[in-house]
Amino acid sequence: MDDRTPDGPLRLNRFLARAGLGSRRGVETLITTGRVAIAGVVVTALETKIDPARDAVTVDGRTVALPKVWRVYAFHKPLGVVSTLRPQGTQTGLLSFRTHAGLPPGLVPIGRLDADTSGLLLWSDDGELAQALLRPARAVWKRYEVELAGRLVPDGVRAVARGGMELDGRPCLPARIAPLPGPPGHCWAVSLREGRNRQIRRMFAALGVEVKRLHRTDVGPQRLGRLPPGLFRRLTTLEITALRALAGLPPP
Repeated sequence: MDDRTPDGPLRLNRFLARAGLGSRRGVETLITTGRVAIAGVVVTALETKIDPARDAVTVDGRTVALPKVWRVYAFHKPLGVVSTLRPQGTQTGLLSFRTHAGLPPGLVPIGRLDADTSGLLLWSDDGELAQALLRPARAVWKRYEVELAGRLVPDGVRAVARGGMELDGRPCLPARIAPLPGPPGHCWAVSLREGRNRQIRRMFAALGVEVKRLHRTDVGPQRLGRLPPGLFRRLTTLEITALRALAGLPPP
């Protein structure tokens, strides 16, 4: 069954998530707090089902509908920009970049990058794709270029590769690590299939070396390429198909 033209009723939380309003758990709060209405009648029951082709759904009085065409964009997040739409204190948020590019409000970032990390950040209005890519069970590999303030010794390389280093009381999964051009032991390509808070910086700090520069180049099969900082590029159908396959979803 294609969620864009569903054959039969669809759970309300799944519909709202597919419309890009958040994760399924996140949109449950919209429902239980009385912000969602069907044909003008407020609903708070999580088991509610709708027919997206017939039922008029609103959130805070604004009509919600599934996009006719799902879109996915690559974005080159610059340094110093937080991965929230609104600014945080003196730090720039992402909303101004979306507005400047003329992209619609339903398009939101998938995951996040720290303010002091640059590189590839995917955006989409397909809530189900976003949530599928973020599920730990999918173990999506993400590649980073890392520049260290000091030299990483061979024992440190092995520690990163084999995993087991404890962060937040849990062992890290094995990672992929390979040298990059630059001063010996200072520049590395590191790929992770988990996404803990500031994980790469904390891993290297535990090994006694500071990360000077961190830049994400790949998310699964999608590469940043030569996209300049602050700009978007709409993914092709083939690229979206590859991401959906990685997420366990059918082609667009």
